[in-house]
Amino acid sequence: MLESARDEEGQAALLKRVGLSVLHSNTSYWERSREEASEAEQQLEQLRREAKLRAARCEGQLETLARDAREEQERRLISDRIGRELEALRSELRQKEAAEEERLRHLYRSVLGPESVSHPAPTAPWHREPDLSLGIKEPDWGRLKMSPVPPLILSEAKLLDDPLDSSYGREDLKGDIRLKAGAQEQPERIRVPRLTPGRKDMRDADKLLRVSGEHWLAA
Repeated sequence: MLESARDEEGQAALLKRVGLSVLHSNTSYWERSREEASEAEQQLEQLRREAKLRAARCEGQLETLARDAREEQERRLISDRIGRELEALRSELRQKEAAEEERLRHLYRSVLGPESVSHPAPTAPWHREPDLSLGIKEPDWGRLKMSPVPPLILSEAKLLDDPLDSSYGREDLKGDIRLKAGAQEQPERIRVPRLTPGRKDMRDADKLLRVSGEHWLAA
Protein backbone atom coordinates (compact mmCIF):
# COMPACT_ATOMS: atom_id res chain seq x y z
CA MET A 1 0.00 0.00 0.00
CA LEU A 2 2.73 2.35 0.96
CA GLU A 3 4.58 1.63 -2.24
CA SER A 4 1.53 2.33 -4.44
CA ALA A 5 0.88 5.64 -2.67
CA ARG A 6 4.47 6.60 -3.18
CA ASP A 7 4.25 5.79 -6.88
CA GLU A 8 1.18 8.01 -7.31
CA GLU A 9 2.86 10.88 -5.51
CA GLY A 10 5.92 10.48 -7.72
CA GLN A 11 3.80 10.59 -10.90
CA ALA A 12 1.94 13.70 -9.70
CA ALA A 13 5.20 15.46 -8.94
CA LEU A 14 6.51 14.52 -12.40
CA LEU A 15 3.39 15.92 -14.08
CA LYS A 16 3.68 19.17 -12.13
CA ARG A 17 7.27 19.58 -13.19
CA VAL A 18 6.25 19.06 -16.82
CA GLY A 19 3.44 21.66 -16.51
CA LEU A 20 0.35 19.51 -16.65
CA SER A 21 -2.31 19.78 -14.07
CA VAL A 22 -3.11 16.68 -12.17
CA LEU A 23 -6.72 15.68 -11.93
CA HIS A 24 -7.42 14.28 -8.56
CA SER A 25 -10.83 12.86 -9.42
CA ASN A 26 -13.03 11.83 -12.33
CA THR A 27 -15.53 14.64 -11.60
CA SER A 28 -13.06 17.40 -12.22
CA TYR A 29 -11.97 15.67 -15.42
CA TRP A 30 -15.48 15.60 -16.86
CA GLU A 31 -16.10 19.19 -15.92
CA ARG A 32 -12.93 20.23 -17.63
CA SER A 33 -13.87 18.28 -20.74
CA ARG A 34 -17.33 19.91 -20.93
CA GLU A 35 -15.81 23.37 -20.60
CA GLU A 36 -13.36 22.71 -23.40
CA ALA A 37 -16.15 21.35 -25.62
CA SER A 38 -18.31 24.41 -24.91
CA GLU A 39 -15.47 26.76 -25.78
CA ALA A 40 -14.84 24.84 -28.99
CA GLU A 41 -18.52 25.10 -29.93
CA GLN A 42 -18.50 28.84 -29.26
CA GLN A 43 -15.44 29.31 -31.42
CA LEU A 44 -17.05 27.26 -34.17
CA GLU A 45 -20.21 29.34 -33.97
CA GLN A 46 -18.14 32.53 -34.18
CA LEU A 47 -16.38 31.22 -37.25
CA ARG A 48 -19.73 30.36 -38.82
CA ARG A 49 -21.07 33.88 -38.19
CA GLU A 50 -17.93 35.44 -39.69
CA ALA A 51 -18.20 33.15 -42.72
CA LYS A 52 -21.85 34.12 -43.25
CA LEU A 53 -21.01 37.83 -42.94
CA ARG A 54 -18.20 37.53 -45.46
CA ALA A 55 -20.46 35.58 -47.83
CA ALA A 56 -23.12 38.30 -47.55
CA ARG A 57 -20.55 41.00 -48.29
CA CYS A 58 -19.29 39.07 -51.30
CA GLU A 59 -22.84 38.60 -52.58
CA GLY A 60 -23.51 42.34 -52.21
CA GLN A 61 -20.35 43.18 -54.12
CA LEU A 62 -21.25 40.66 -56.82
CA GLU A 63 -24.73 42.17 -57.16
CA THR A 64 -23.24 45.67 -57.41
CA LEU A 65 -20.78 44.55 -60.07
CA ALA A 66 -23.52 42.77 -62.00
CA ARG A 67 -25.75 45.86 -61.84
CA ASP A 68 -22.90 48.09 -63.04
CA ALA A 69 -22.19 45.67 -65.87
CA ARG A 70 -25.86 45.68 -66.92
CA GLU A 71 -26.00 49.49 -66.81
CA GLU A 72 -22.80 49.76 -68.85
CA GLN A 73 -24.17 47.33 -71.41
CA GLU A 74 -27.45 49.26 -71.62
CA ARG A 75 -25.58 52.53 -72.09
CA ARG A 76 -23.46 50.98 -74.82
CA LEU A 77 -26.53 49.62 -76.58
CA ILE A 78 -28.29 52.99 -76.33
CA SER A 79 -25.21 54.78 -77.64
CA ASP A 80 -24.93 52.39 -80.58
CA ARG A 81 -28.61 52.81 -81.38
CA ILE A 82 -28.40 56.61 -81.22
CA GLY A 83 -25.30 56.54 -83.45
CA ARG A 84 -27.10 54.41 -86.04
CA GLU A 85 -30.16 56.68 -85.97
CA LEU A 86 -27.99 59.79 -86.36
CA GLU A 87 -26.14 58.25 -89.29
CA ALA A 88 -29.44 57.32 -90.94
CA LEU A 89 -30.74 60.85 -90.35
CA ARG A 90 -27.58 62.39 -91.87
CA SER A 91 -27.87 60.12 -94.89
CA GLU A 92 -31.54 61.05 -95.32
CA LEU A 93 -30.73 64.77 -95.05
CA ARG A 94 -27.96 64.43 -97.65
CA GLN A 95 -30.36 62.67 -100.01
CA LYS A 96 -33.00 65.36 -99.49
CA GLU A 97 -30.47 68.13 -100.13
CA ALA A 98 -29.28 66.43 -103.31
CA ALA A 99 -32.88 65.97 -104.49
CA GLU A 100 -33.68 69.62 -103.69
CA GLU A 101 -30.61 70.84 -105.58
CA GLU A 102 -31.53 68.70 -108.56
CA ARG A 103 -35.11 70.03 -108.47
CA LEU A 104 -33.90 73.64 -108.34
CA ARG A 105 -31.45 72.96 -111.17
CA HIS A 106 -34.27 71.58 -113.35
CA LEU A 107 -36.46 74.53 -112.38
CA TYR A 108 -33.80 77.08 -113.32
CA ARG A 109 -33.09 75.22 -116.54
CA SER A 110 -36.78 75.22 -117.47
CA VAL A 111 -37.18 78.92 -116.64
CA LEU A 112 -33.90 80.37 -117.91
CA GLY A 113 -32.99 77.83 -120.55
CA PRO A 114 -30.22 75.23 -120.65
CA GLU A 115 -27.49 77.67 -121.68
CA SER A 116 -28.10 80.04 -118.77
CA VAL A 117 -27.25 77.33 -116.28
CA SER A 118 -23.99 76.18 -117.79
CA HIS A 119 -22.80 79.32 -119.64
CA PRO A 120 -22.54 82.92 -118.41
CA ALA A 121 -24.92 85.53 -119.76
CA PRO A 122 -23.62 87.44 -122.82
CA THR A 123 -22.62 91.04 -122.37
CA ALA A 124 -24.76 93.89 -123.69
CA PRO A 125 -23.91 95.20 -127.19
CA TRP A 126 -23.31 98.74 -125.89
CA HIS A 127 -20.76 97.41 -123.40
CA ARG A 128 -18.49 95.57 -125.88
CA GLU A 129 -14.75 95.88 -125.69
CA PRO A 130 -13.28 98.27 -128.33
CA ASP A 131 -11.43 96.77 -131.28
CA LEU A 132 -7.89 98.13 -130.85
CA SER A 133 -6.74 96.62 -134.16
CA LEU A 134 -8.95 99.09 -136.09
CA GLY A 135 -7.73 102.09 -134.11
CA ILE A 136 -11.07 102.54 -132.36
CA LYS A 137 -10.75 103.75 -128.81
CA GLU A 138 -13.36 103.66 -126.12
CA PRO A 139 -14.92 107.14 -125.62
CA ASP A 140 -14.34 109.00 -122.40
CA TRP A 141 -17.79 108.71 -120.85
CA GLY A 142 -16.82 110.88 -117.90
CA ARG A 143 -15.76 113.76 -120.16
CA LEU A 144 -18.88 113.38 -122.28
CA LYS A 145 -21.01 113.23 -119.11
CA MET A 146 -22.74 110.15 -120.42
CA SER A 147 -23.16 106.63 -119.10
CA PRO A 148 -21.89 103.65 -121.18
CA VAL A 149 -25.02 101.73 -120.20
CA PRO A 150 -28.38 103.42 -120.75
CA PRO A 151 -30.48 103.57 -117.58
CA LEU A 152 -33.53 101.36 -117.37
CA ILE A 153 -35.52 103.69 -115.11
CA LEU A 154 -35.84 107.39 -115.86
CA SER A 155 -36.80 109.93 -113.26
CA GLU A 156 -39.81 112.23 -113.50
CA ALA A 157 -37.62 115.28 -114.15
CA LYS A 158 -35.81 113.48 -116.97
CA LEU A 159 -39.08 112.55 -118.65
CA LEU A 160 -40.32 116.13 -118.43
CA ASP A 161 -37.11 117.96 -119.38
CA ASP A 162 -35.88 115.79 -122.26
CA PRO A 163 -36.78 117.60 -125.55
CA LEU A 164 -36.37 114.37 -127.52
CA ASP A 165 -39.15 112.65 -125.61
CA SER A 166 -42.04 111.64 -127.83
CA SER A 167 -44.50 112.93 -125.26
CA TYR A 168 -43.16 116.53 -125.52
CA GLY A 169 -45.84 118.95 -126.67
CA ARG A 170 -48.75 116.70 -125.77
CA GLU A 171 -51.45 117.86 -123.46
CA ASP A 172 -51.72 114.63 -121.44
CA LEU A 173 -48.77 112.54 -120.26
CA LYS A 174 -50.26 109.14 -119.59
CA GLY A 175 -46.96 107.60 -118.44
CA ASP A 176 -46.24 110.30 -115.85
CA ILE A 177 -45.73 108.60 -112.47
CA ARG A 178 -44.58 110.76 -109.61
CA LEU A 179 -41.86 109.01 -107.63
CA LYS A 180 -42.46 110.69 -104.30
CA ALA A 181 -42.22 108.88 -100.97
CA GLY A 182 -45.66 108.49 -99.46
CA ALA A 183 -47.52 110.01 -102.45
CA GLN A 184 -50.89 108.27 -102.71
CA GLU A 185 -52.87 110.68 -104.98
CA GLN A 186 -53.21 110.20 -108.70
CA PRO A 187 -50.57 111.92 -110.90
CA GLU A 188 -51.63 115.36 -112.11
CA ARG A 189 -51.88 116.26 -115.77
CA ILE A 190 -49.20 118.57 -117.10
CA ARG A 191 -50.41 121.10 -119.62
CA VAL A 192 -47.78 122.40 -122.08
CA PRO A 193 -48.78 125.53 -124.04
CA ARG A 194 -48.86 125.09 -127.76
CA LEU A 195 -46.96 127.53 -129.95
CA THR A 196 -49.36 129.55 -132.18
CA PRO A 197 -48.01 132.11 -134.70
CA GLY A 198 -49.00 135.76 -134.06
CA ARG A 199 -49.46 138.72 -136.41
CA LYS A 200 -45.97 140.06 -135.78
CA ASP A 201 -44.46 136.75 -136.70
CA MET A 202 -46.44 136.65 -139.92
CA ARG A 203 -45.25 140.16 -140.90
CA ASP A 204 -41.62 139.21 -140.25
CA ALA A 205 -42.04 136.10 -142.38
CA ASP A 206 -43.47 138.15 -145.25
CA LYS A 207 -40.55 140.58 -145.09
CA LEU A 208 -38.02 137.75 -145.22
CA LEU A 209 -39.75 136.18 -148.19
CA ARG A 210 -39.88 139.49 -150.02
CA VAL A 211 -36.19 140.27 -149.44
CA SER A 212 -35.12 136.80 -150.49
CA GLY A 213 -37.22 137.09 -153.67
CA GLU A 214 -35.64 140.43 -154.61
CA HIS A 215 -32.14 139.03 -154.14
CA TRP A 216 -33.01 136.03 -156.29
CA LEU A 217 -34.36 138.25 -159.12
CA ALA A 218 -31.33 140.55 -158.96
CA ALA A 219 -29.03 137.60 -159.26
